[in-house]
Amino acid sequence: MRWSTRKRIEFIEANLYWEKKISRKDLTDFFDISIPQATKDIKEYSELAPENIIYDARAKQYVATKDFVPKMLEPSSEGYLERLKSLKLRGDGQKFFNGTIPPFYVMPNLSRFVDTEILQRILEAIRNTEAVKINYQSMSSPQPSARWITPHSLAYDESRWHVRSLCHIDRKYKDFNLGRILSILDSREHIFDHSIDYKWHNEIEITIAPHPLLDEGPKSLIERDYCMDNGQVIVSIKAAFFYYYIKNFGLKAGHENLPPKEQQIILLNWEETNTKVQMLKSMTMQKIQKLPESSFIN
Repeated sequence: MRWSTRKRIEFIEANLYWEKKISRKDLTDFFDISIPQATKDIKEYSELAPENIIYDARAKQYVATKDFVPKMLEPSSEGYLERLKSLKLRGDGQKFFNGTIPPFYVMPNLSRFVDTEILQRILEAIRNTEAVKINYQSMSSPQPSARWITPHSLAYDESRWHVRSLCHIDRKYKDFNLGRILSILDSREHIFDHSIDYKWHNEIEITIAPHPLLDEGPKSLIERDYCMDNGQVIVSIKAAFFYYYIKNFGLKAGHENLPPKEQQIILLNWEETNTKVQMLKSMTMQKIQKLPESSFIN
């Protein structure tokens, strides 16, 4: 089945699942196709899942049967709500893959500035294995400073975009906020083995659970809210993102000692994860310290 055909077949099933109905006009409006093509698509779905769809002559549209079972999709609330949120991000607010657009509101996030030309140069440096000399303004310094970095990846922490790079001044891997790179002053070829960035290339498992002092009702609600299984949820993340992740959720060591109303979820394996992150960081530092002086640009 061609990709374009499959997307239309999935659209039919999504509408049957969420809206309980589908018409040829729904297809022609969403995909800008002809009526004959829409008829052909509905016929094809009817052949793939005849037990899911029947024609309602009175309403002049196709409806889902009472025995409807998805064949092409795995509908989920997460997928539905993500598509709904994307309407706001796209700004058109008209075409919704899952049918009728319900009344909804998405609270806007604060935009974080990233210079387009700087991003283009950073991507070029990653692609061409180059080092770049950046003019960077950190929050810990009153004035911007110039430094050489060798970038290898972009990273997003749910708030800001960073470029993961070897810093030639500090001689360690750091996350540079793309919005704080004021300019790129120079570049040169710098082939570097980034496999030694162990925090980036290794994942850790974070185990999150409800606060142990929560009453049974609120505790069950937290477990349901965070899709927990047997009272906990395990999240795998890059070790380099450990501190961003716990910051986003307000997690700290010893949070189980705070009142449950202040800290509804806790990190169960804090010592284990923090120890692994520090170990990976130490391994990278040991590798960097053994590199010849010529590996760095002053």
